[in-house]
Amino acid sequence: MTRVYAVASGKGGVGKTTTVATLGAVLARAGHETVVVDVDLGMGNLAGVLGIDVDTGATLNDVLAGTADVATAVREGPVGLSVLPASDDLDDFGKADPEGLPAVLEALDADVVLLDTSAGLSHDSVEPLRVADEVVLVSTAERGAIGDTAKTHEVATRFGTPVTGVVVTRTGAETDAASVGDRLGVAVLGSIPDDPAVAAAAADGEPLVTAAPSSPATAAYRRLAVALTGDDSITVTTDEPTSPTDPEGVVVVDAEAVAGDDEGSADWEEVTGETGTVTLDESDESDDSDDADERTGFLRWLLG
Repeated sequence: MTRVYAVASGKGGVGKTTTVATLGAVLARAGHETVVVDVDLGMGNLAGVLGIDVDTGATLNDVLAGTADVATAVREGPVGLSVLPASDDLDDFGKADPEGLPAVLEALDADVVLLDTSAGLSHDSVEPLRVADEVVLVSTAERGAIGDTAKTHEVATRFGTPVTGVVVTRTGAETDAASVGDRLGVAVLGSIPDDPAVAAAAADGEPLVTAAPSSPATAAYRRLAVALTGDDSITVTTDEPTSPTDPEGVVVVDAEAVAGDDEGSADWEEVTGETGTVTLDESDESDDSDDADERTGFLRWLLG
């Protein structure tokens, strides 16, 4: 059964695309049939991070405009990952109708679908929150980022879509990831350390998991994959063992609370990786002015 996760944040530049690309690659390499979808219809860049040229074939924009089908738009990405890219051509933005997204998702044959959403609040950015099975928030510990992410949380809640938790990115020794979760009112699924390997991999158009397999950020994304899917066969490779209080990217998750059980769990399970350990808590230039008016009305309803 396909599970669709919208990876979302109201703030741009917090690491949504990196999270989708890396988490998707980790899951694909572990044997999960995974599709990553760039639903940033105006400024998509997921394809570039994964080394895919969007100019050589159809994109999600074409599918949503009715000029291509899903099968022809899905590309073969690295490590067995399937990629449905968005166009980076602004002219294609106005041609794509976000309301066609449910039909696109139904046509994808996968275990896991990760949606790389756009920042802000607009029709195309909130539609993925409505159609996903779950929302995974992404935020840094910076005050503005948390505030914008809280708005995304509120929108998802109004749609009735469960928010699984938050991934806190660019963390360091002084970062209190737990406080980010507390301020958002959700579990902390993972803490991703500030790691120069992330920018280097993106610049090379290569997934972090292959560009820097032993980096701290890669290890943290593997832990995130375990927390999200419960697949503890995913190995965590790191040069240093971690503990529940390690500030360098450890993920501390109450699995039952994430699933909706407020009582949580008191037991700890140690998952041993190749060289380290991680501890998890079991516990347009178009003339579609009418469409523009409808979208404006939609946002007024949503936020009113």
